Amino acid sequence: MYWLLLANFRRMSRERSLTSSAKARMDHGSGVGVGVSVSVGADNRGAVNLCAGATLMKSVSIFLMSGRKASVNSNRQTSGSPKHEPRRKHRRRMPVAGITRSSAYTAKLIESLKRKTRFYWSELDNLCKLYKKLTTSGQQQVGQSVIIGRRTQSNQTIEGIDRVIFRELLHNTFKVITEDVLVERMFCCWDRENEGIIRLEPWIMGLDLYLRGSLREKIEFCFKVYDLNNDGFITKDEIFQLFKNCLIKQPGEEDPDEAVKDLSELALKKLDVDRDGKISFQDYKVAVTEEPLLLEAFGQCLPTDENCAAILASLRS
Repeated sequence: MYWLLLANFRRMSRERSLTSSAKARMDHGSGVGVGVSVSVGADNRGAVNLCAGATLMKSVSIFLMSGRKASVNSNRQTSGSPKHEPRRKHRRRMPVAGITRSSAYTAKLIESLKRKTRFYWSELDNLCKLYKKLTTSGQQQVGQSVIIGRRTQSNQTIEGIDRVIFRELLHNTFKVITEDVLVERMFCCWDRENEGIIRLEPWIMGLDLYLRGSLREKIEFCFKVYDLNNDGFITKDEIFQLFKNCLIKQPGEEDPDEAVKDLSELALKKLDVDRDGKISFQDYKVAVTEEPLLLEAFGQCLPTDENCAAILASLRS
């Protein structure tokens, strides 16, 4: 293509030079009128030739530039130089669970919890020490692998209070002797991240509700525990399940299911304020506000006031 454009350019240059020489001969040997006429025609042809030449030169220039770029690109590819890959965005690394927290981190966390809870600084410090003691003796591996971002880490050791330690605390420290279903539900309410363990911050937030929570906070907690399927309602079937787990069938006794069904219907009628066949949070709150004894109607979820006072006294000592 380049040689074709160059040949056209040379041919037009020759035509332009021949036209100029013809014009000079006609001006020299002919009359003025004829000279003017021929000169005008030659000028028009010259203008056309100039426009065509300019267009051709522009085409040649574009072609040469494109050829130069193609040559440079081919040289880069054949030279074996590394290609410039787009810079990868650096992802923020997630903190790896199980790494021992520094004292500075603990102090910062205590300061944050001081604003969120009703504990004093000395109480929070003792609770952190107690948590460290519990988790040091009961560290476990949760699952076979933990996915952090796009990285998979196998056999991840996670620091926290597991179900076994939680059950022992309920029974031995808080004197909450309750059924396995309620223990599991309470553990799930404390394990906010659904990790299978209770970390330091939710542990202290849960204790704040347990030891110094208001009636409203305790109503919310108990309702979540009794709402077995987390649909926002306590149904007759859930009440039956909760009551049935409370009973221990003795050898030779008849099946107590009928008695449990009757008891479930009575409880539903007592707490279902709007009579829609299920207990909403509003129903439960109204019923408990009018009669606080109904707070733990479906099973023990909270420690006694005397037990809470004893635990707080031990934290201040």
